[in-house]
Amino acid sequence: MSQDPLIWIIDDDDISKYVMKRYLKQLSASRIVDFPDSLQPLKFIQDNVNAIEDLPDVIFLDLHMPILNGFDFIRDFQQVTSKINKKIKIVMLTSSINAEDVEIAKSFPEISNYFIKPIKHRDLEKIMDVELNN
Repeated sequence: MSQDPLIWIIDDDDISKYVMKRYLKQLSASRIVDFPDSLQPLKFIQDNVNAIEDLPDVIFLDLHMPILNGFDFIRDFQQVTSKINKKIKIVMLTSSINAEDVEIAKSFPEISNYFIKPIKHRDLEKIMDVELNN
């Protein structure tokens, strides 16, 4: 993964996005793009499977969003992953403490980690260290 990873935050909660961006900038991340829902980023990925430099290295994905929730995003993402010559790490973020959501998230190999919001700075630091070094 690149030294300056491209990070996408897909979340409909503006406060969560603000906190994430602030923490990521404190961790020296400079290429951060946020989306209010998962439709636009999914379409971008589908339309740009060969534009590796424009695709994210890490996606922080909210589970509960209107229109297309996090699990639906993953299911649609799975349809194009074989066409992408890049490993995109997906970290699921949610305010849900529902054990069933955790189990479903674990069933998707594309989801590298699952965290309850609000994410703590030290947890984000650990995530970034793991995601950038694997």
